[in-house]
Amino acid sequence: MAKEFYRFRSLGRLFKELETQTIYFASPSELNDPMEGFINLVFKGDKIVWRNFFKHYLFCLECTYSLFLIFGEKDHIITDKDIPIFKGFDEFPTIKNKENFEKISKRFFKYCTVLTDKISMKKVKINKNELVTYLMIINSIAIKIIEQQYNKKEEEIPLVLINHMKKIVKLIDLRENIEKNNKDELKKILIDEKIIINRVFLSSKEKSKTISELSSNNFFCTNFPAKYLSNIEKIMYPKWYAACFMFECNNSSAWGHYADGHKGVCLIFESDEENKITFSKEQQTLKFEQIKYQEGFEKNNFFSNINNFSKDKLKSTWYTDENNNISDIFEDILNNNLSKINQNILRKTKDWEYEKEYRLILEESKERNITKKERLLEYDFNSLKGIIFGINTSLEDKMKITEIIEQKCKENEKEDFEFYQAYYCDKNKNIQMVQYELYK
Repeated sequence: MAKEFYRFRSLGRLFKELETQTIYFASPSELNDPMEGFINLVFKGDKIVWRNFFKHYLFCLECTYSLFLIFGEKDHIITDKDIPIFKGFDEFPTIKNKENFEKISKRFFKYCTVLTDKISMKKVKINKNELVTYLMIINSIAIKIIEQQYNKKEEEIPLVLINHMKKIVKLIDLRENIEKNNKDELKKILIDEKIIINRVFLSSKEKSKTISELSSNNFFCTNFPAKYLSNIEKIMYPKWYAACFMFECNNSSAWGHYADGHKGVCLIFESDEENKITFSKEQQTLKFEQIKYQEGFEKNNFFSNINNFSKDKLKSTWYTDENNNISDIFEDILNNNLSKINQNILRKTKDWEYEKEYRLILEESKERNITKKERLLEYDFNSLKGIIFGINTSLEDKMKITEIIEQKCKENEKEDFEFYQAYYCDKNKNIQMVQYELYK
């Protein structure tokens, strides 16, 4: 059975949208909930995926550092957009670059295997804040190794950095052994970790010969671990865009927030029996997906949710070791499907439950990005069943809207379009609507 979905609009874009029969799909940052797109990211995996994680981190650090050396700071300011998170270990511009990285990787694991193995053996899931702490230690050693490789000077890593790493390893053991609810002990460990990280930062800043006097110092020595972790979320799920609707139109707050204080309108769209709507020009059909409201955000294990890679690249970069052993997690990845990805998109906190929201979701593919222009989709006019005028919609704006719709109805030979007027119902204590009579 067909259903009706309501889309509140202010007058700013409405006239153009009606004339062009378009629906705009907004990015998460354009939506009004600051938690849109938030991923409660945690990390738990076997030795294979963890080793590849640290290798990928090293790979991204080396590639970004190489870019910095080539362009310097005058021609190109390094940002997190330069971190090549989608590249695999076989994607080097030259054989020499590949040989360079292999040497860097070999030395890196010579010094850091004790720490990386300790992290991979943790029984509990690691959150982003904890992992940033470990990456800060690893980052300081990695930068030294990369600099030495580029300067063709293979020296021992400063003992002070090695000692800091050993202290972090001991703190990992303490974290594992303390009781879950022992907040005082955990607090002491967190303080000790911060002290070590501050000392690591000061030591790295003093000893880094190439970048110590440059503004990029903060990017490489301080910010890179957090920037990397934020960026790798992109390889979990494809970019998505949403057009927002509601399943009812009786809430005064919704009219106030999304229809410009009741001065705008509410568009009534009718789906087919499968809750889908057709976009005629783009020749595609999208389904109205219901938002689920819950307390907090479920944890997403990074290693079980890498979806935005091709199968072959995914396997070689993340789930296979040097001896061609394959991680057990790879089978779970292959079984990951679109519905699991959408669950992450279609969850909001209970603060928004009054909206009773549904969404049309537009996702990018691995092969093609979607431009902002392409996020404006032209729908079949027959899907637009009617329009509700807000309590404060002016007569002048009503006339403009009805003129556009009358012309559209003639062009599409549509005779059953309906106009309604919203009003406050004292009996129901909410917003109701009554059919609006057109006077000519």
